Amino acid sequence: MADARFFSSAGPYSVHDLTEKIGLKKHDSDLVLSGVASLDEAGPNELSFFSNNKLKDALLVTRAGAVLVTKPHAHLLPGGCLALLCDDPYRSMAEAAQLFFPEVANSRPRKAAQAGSGNIHPDVVLGKNVILEPNVVIRAGVEVGDGSYIGSNAYIGHGVVMGRDCTIGANATVSYALLGDRVIVHSGANIGCDGFGFAPGAAHVKIPQLGRVILQDNVEIGGNAVIDRGGLGDTCIGEGSKIDNLVHIAHNVQLGRHCFITATCAVAGSSTLGDYVQMGGGAKVTGHVEIGDRCVISANSTVLRSFPADCNIAGTPARLREEMYRDQAFMSRQRKKAQTEQT
Repeated sequence: MADARFFSSAGPYSVHDLTEKIGLKKHDSDLVLSGVASLDEAGPNELSFFSNNKLKDALLVTRAGAVLVTKPHAHLLPGGCLALLCDDPYRSMAEAAQLFFPEVANSRPRKAAQAGSGNIHPDVVLGKNVILEPNVVIRAGVEVGDGSYIGSNAYIGHGVVMGRDCTIGANATVSYALLGDRVIVHSGANIGCDGFGFAPGAAHVKIPQLGRVILQDNVEIGGNAVIDRGGLGDTCIGEGSKIDNLVHIAHNVQLGRHCFITATCAVAGSSTLGDYVQMGGGAKVTGHVEIGDRCVISANSTVLRSFPADCNIAGTPARLREEMYRDQAFMSRQRKKAQTEQT
């Protein structure tokens, strides 16, 4: 569900008008839809979609007023939920989201929050003892907690809320985000930019990113790191986690508490990392996997599947470190044996 603090809908639209505008079979239903949301968050006046069989359980109990769905899956919808049949629900959802949120589709803030005549919008709420260095830009609806510091040329987008004693480094960008207390964002970092979301086809359709970034208390983000906001849900960085320079966290990632993510790591969209996970430099995690609590991922590993808690993970593709060492030892013995036989 799009947070009204950050996003304003161009709707509502009737189902009749919506289906006509995005090229689906017209419906005469009098249902009026106010926006778009995921299956588990959508309410009776919102549109959702189903394109991933892993979400079948969520489809069975969704409260959405209407769901974009292929004909073979239409029977799974709960009573009272309208099936909007289409060939590609993912693409149709992208087109519907663009209709509801045209400004977001163009990567622009809502018109009411766009630039005024000054760098600091008049309705910004600044706490006590806040320090603003030269050329800071703060947009409408921002709240900055007591004792916070914002460095030169930093940009704080509309609606952002910062807790107490936060530090935003020079040239950092923070948008579509909620920050807890004592959060540190180093110079050049970009928090809350568009996630990489497109519905592929002959002409790719950009998917408006309607989620937020949540940085909980005592999170630290390194220089030039990028954390994408969520697509329909949020990207969340758990309490006390530390993210190094040049790290990329993609949309809808859920990072647990007190994690260490070192330089040049990347975590792809919708993956979940538990508490106290550690990633060595240059390690990568693919999308839609789960890494359990206290796992340690060795430097330059490429994780392509889920792992339970307390695993030591290494290699490309990644596996349990002890398995990799055992296989390497076996191959070494075989090589030495072959060399001996040749002599």
